[in-house]
Amino acid sequence: MELGALGEFVGAIAVVMTLIYLTLQLRQNTNAVEANTARVVTEELQDMFALLASNQELAEILVKAAGGSELQGAQRVRYYTYTHNLLRVYENAFLQFQSGVFDQAHWAGMTRMMIDFTSAAGFQSYWLNRKHWVSNDFQEYMDTNVISVLPKTGVDLPGDY
Repeated sequence: MELGALGEFVGAIAVVMTLIYLTLQLRQNTNAVEANTARVVTEELQDMFALLASNQELAEILVKAAGGSELQGAQRVRYYTYTHNLLRVYENAFLQFQSGVFDQAHWAGMTRMMIDFTSAAGFQSYWLNRKHWVSNDFQEYMDTNVISVLPKTGVDLPGDY
């Protein structure tokens, strides 16, 4: 009987050790997934800015829209498309922040960037016409925490270059 009890005890210890090992592996995997998600969002933003930096016509459209000039035709389409793509990256980041993947510091930096971007005159027209393309939660976040916030004073805003 004692030998059987010893076997059960050793088996129980093995199960506990296995659970500890699996918990550590799961934690490492979760950290790797979170780091990769943050990296992907950063790469998406870099791609958006690289497109703007490498495409003079698009940069001129952004400057024109930011200055309050009314865009027509293809220029408006390009501005709306660029802005929507940028918002989709930001909305993805918003969802990742809500799920705990992004830390507060990373999210705060992205939000400050979007406050600056959305303060440009041309964005207001886009937002009125296209905010229904994003989720209701994201619309509410944008209206409350981004669009209604004044940009930091003394910085060049998009279009002020």
